[in-house]
Amino acid sequence: MKVAIILNRSAGSLVDRPLDGPTAAVRAAFESQGAEVDLHAIEGAECSKAIERALASDADRVVVGGGDGTVHTAVKLALPTGKPLGVLPLGTLNLLARDLEIPLELEAAAQALAGGGTRAIDVAEVNGEPYLNSSVMGFYPAVVQERERHRKQHRLLKWPGAAMALAKTLYRMPLLDVRLDWGQGPRKMRTPILVVSNNPYDDGFGLVLRRASLDSGKLGVYVARERNALAMLRLMGRLVAGTWKQDEALDNFTVTSLTVHSRRHRLKMVNDGEVRKLEGPLQYRIRPGALTVMTPRSDNA
Repeated sequence: MKVAIILNRSAGSLVDRPLDGPTAAVRAAFESQGAEVDLHAIEGAECSKAIERALASDADRVVVGGGDGTVHTAVKLALPTGKPLGVLPLGTLNLLARDLEIPLELEAAAQALAGGGTRAIDVAEVNGEPYLNSSVMGFYPAVVQERERHRKQHRLLKWPGAAMALAKTLYRMPLLDVRLDWGQGPRKMRTPILVVSNNPYDDGFGLVLRRASLDSGKLGVYVARERNALAMLRLMGRLVAGTWKQDEALDNFTVTSLTVHSRRHRLKMVNDGEVRKLEGPLQYRIRPGALTVMTPRSDNA
């Protein structure tokens, strides 16, 4: 079996770290399972072209190491090819890796994938653009843009920059006026945040939400009804406490498709950490089992 491996050397876990050790460990993990390995550590700006070359090669599987943005790029490129995609977590959140139960330490992740199997998971898409985790509208795109501005201007680390961006955005609290339709007629909503997830989120503790199922064939839709900063802070507190689904000001639905109408011609959102602006109406749908991923579970379950 031939395995092409692309590591984003600009990702958080590899920045300012000598690469000889990590690349040797990743290579050794796959070669120990009999794989023929073609491995490249690439600067972030070059990752997209490197992933394209790997997918077009004679490799049987392609493994990508990076953060959620790198994985998002790899998914878009891998879907038309049908090739199995492996994920080595090198970013801050590593959402897909967590849900696939891939170890978050690089060498352990490589060993788990090298000795594992494959499985098919769902892919969500909005207006034809795929994503694996979530699409978020409302105040959150402004938080992401403000965070990046703080990082560039003040050289803040990601989490301090995010805290400052959140405080500033909550003070302004932009609202989103939309009509949601999942086949039962349009429903008017005015909300500070709308989330459409690829498979519903589980109950749980902490700000990083998890999904036990990645192949239910369903979208999770979450809409906050209260429109002030205090309500948003309360919801975040309930996220940490694991009681967020019981918040009386949060509506949640499970659907297979969703149309979002707005008076705005273009709507801004964050898809898997990437800020996008798409023409309305927004058409969300789920593509069951559309992506084959490498998994540490050898039983393909």
